[in-house]
Amino acid sequence: KLLSSIIVDEDREMTLEQISEGYRESLNPSLLALAFEKTHKLIINISYRYYGLTEDDIISFGLEKLDYCLINYKSGQALFTTYFTTVLSSKFREETQALNTQKRKAIFYSDSYEVMIENGYDLIAATCEDIGMEDTLISYNLTQRELTYCELIMKNYSNAEISEILEVSIMTLSNMRKKLRQKLSPLALGF
Repeated sequence: KLLSSIIVDEDREMTLEQISEGYRESLNPSLLALAFEKTHKLIINISYRYYGLTEDDIISFGLEKLDYCLINYKSGQALFTTYFTTVLSSKFREETQALNTQKRKAIFYSDSYEVMIENGYDLIAATCEDIGMEDTLISYNLTQRELTYCELIMKNYSNAEISEILEVSIMTLSNMRKKLRQKLSPLALGF
């Protein structure tokens, strides 16, 4: 809706191929907005095949790849929509595979956690201060809400309970977890 306000009415009749040609020459944001308006439903339809992406992710990746495709599209190869669909599908696949990698790592860490308990160290009974975790997390520029989320996870609260405590929706919590995965990725073990 915000982008539609910058679209020049005279350009609305342009095809995506024509928009690509004009955008490549001028990088005019109104042409990007017009292309996004024309491809929005396509972006949403492509995203249905990929589980785990938030609406914000879908729109962000859609705009990013639309910009890339408008600049790099060469007429005569295929229709612009075919080219864009291929590029965007690859991006969505890459992102959902990254999410699946994080899930696999979580399973690995849960197995490791069981080994820690067998060895007599109960991470849940320990507080952040006991293990120096708070200082470690603070060094990754976490917000107070993100720190609270981490502490509640370590105390074995469910996500439903955490969303009530933090007074946020499950979707907001999902977005928070995604940002935390990005911020804390240097802590992950490399395999």
